[in-house]
Amino acid sequence: MEYRLLKTELGHRLPTVTSTNEWIRDVSIPFGSWVIADEQTAGKGRGQNVWQSLGEDPLIFSGKIRISAAEISLPLLSIFVSSAVLKTIFHFFPERETDTTVKWPNDIYRNDKKVGGILVQSEFINGVFDVVVGIGLNFFGNSIPEIIKDKATFLSEKPLEEGVLERFANQLILDLNQSVISLLDQGQVLKDLVWIEDHSLLKHKVIETEWQSRMVRGRVLGIDELGFLLIMTETGEKIELMDTSPKFRII
Repeated sequence: MEYRLLKTELGHRLPTVTSTNEWIRDVSIPFGSWVIADEQTAGKGRGQNVWQSLGEDPLIFSGKIRISAAEISLPLLSIFVSSAVLKTIFHFFPERETDTTVKWPNDIYRNDKKVGGILVQSEFINGVFDVVVGIGLNFFGNSIPEIIKDKATFLSEKPLEEGVLERFANQLILDLNQSVISLLDQGQVLKDLVWIEDHSLLKHKVIETEWQSRMVRGRVLGIDELGFLLIMTETGEKIELMDTSPKFRII
């Protein structure tokens, strides 16, 4: 199976776009391509949610890859993409290693506020997944809308220096490609899961969520080799969560 990972030479930069994910999904855009936009007017989030870029220095990024469906777990891909984003952040902002984490399955948090979101969209065709990876990060800004002030923040206290956004995108491509390659080696998967759990917002947390039409509460045990979140409920029941529900919350 021929894998189509991201290529640095297939990059695009747009001044404005409705959605980078929708733009790159066009059949005329080859696999391996990626795009960053200065402005996005209809950013997509999970489900019916939207992604709102904040501040003067946002990263609005989408990449298009093709991978074998037989060898990849999509929930695991999602958390590995999130870890790739976190590794790129640490590369450019080492001071963030003390307060920035992955919130399973696909958000980036600084302390208890969101700074980034990841949307992985896939289509199954003839044994392969055609995957679009959308990433939004809020690097720096002077203000946050009052309605989300208690939920969102920025990565940095100062504006990005000239050229940092482009260098960040190039490093991100390398880290994203490595995250996909790691998924093909079970030994590496286990090593990376240890790293992810060490940098997880939910590590040892108690969460509450809707599961099989009922509310459950339990302590997070970790993430399994398929990317599911493992929790132990108050009654001693072990549950595997494939995704969060709208009622998911940290206690």
